[in-house]
Amino acid sequence: MATIRCEYCGSSMSSDEQNCPQCGAPNPYYLPGVSAAPAGTGGRPRTIAELQAYCASKGMPLEKMRFFIGEDYREPRAFGIYRDGSDFVVYKNKADGSRAIRYRGPDEAHAVGELYDKLMAEHELRSNLRRTSASSGTTRGGGRRRGNFLRNIILPLVILFALSSVFTAISNRITHRNDGYYRVGEELFYHYGTAWFADSLYADDWYEVDTFPYEDYRDYYQGNEYDDSWGGSSFTDSQLWDELQDSGSDYGGDSYDYDSWDAGDTDWDSDW
Repeated sequence: MATIRCEYCGSSMSSDEQNCPQCGAPNPYYLPGVSAAPAGTGGRPRTIAELQAYCASKGMPLEKMRFFIGEDYREPRAFGIYRDGSDFVVYKNKADGSRAIRYRGPDEAHAVGELYDKLMAEHELRSNLRRTSASSGTTRGGGRRRGNFLRNIILPLVILFALSSVFTAISNRITHRNDGYYRVGEELFYHYGTAWFADSLYADDWYEVDTFPYEDYRDYYQGNEYDDSWGGSSFTDSQLWDELQDSGSDYGGDSYDYDSWDAGDTDWDSDW
């Protein structure tokens, strides 16, 4: 269970409440008997039910994404996880219909982690493809522009760009004023802009989380420079940090346009 804010009135509420206690608005993260941000894991799913809740809270169209959670799906081109007796099975169905088993065993948290990491990797793959496509676009134009064009068009644009740069710098300073490390028990968090990331005993590397476990997060602030005594690892040495810097903007995982998801971008011939 985690503390979140109502998207309508801004009041604090528990992630396992169906409606906001102040205004009565529905909680988009609520699933009966399941919290979308499991307590003690920084929001990282550890059960099939929690993974289903996480995906539902993000609005992920799983069938289009070719991820089948809690289902032994047999058609080609699919990732999935399901329970088989006392074992949990994580699989990939290749393009030719053959199946590669990523994990089979009794450890549900490990099994869910394998599929969750793959889901995030596929998400990042498409984000990179979109960034590459955007940066490779070209602008075509023709004709010569002289005289009044420079004075009436270019100069105002230069002034506008300068003002925009100043505004952006001020806005970034405000957005990132609370950046740094925060610690809860043995879990280490990093706040970057409007996003939260965590590194804990349950993960091999940093990963995004929905929110900080407590509303008064400033009370848990450790500093902006990593210290080995905190445990975990340095966020600025992680792959996520490199991706944030390469993108040139704040992390935007929640704003992904799933309508553009193309299953053909996945390497369906590999084992995983």
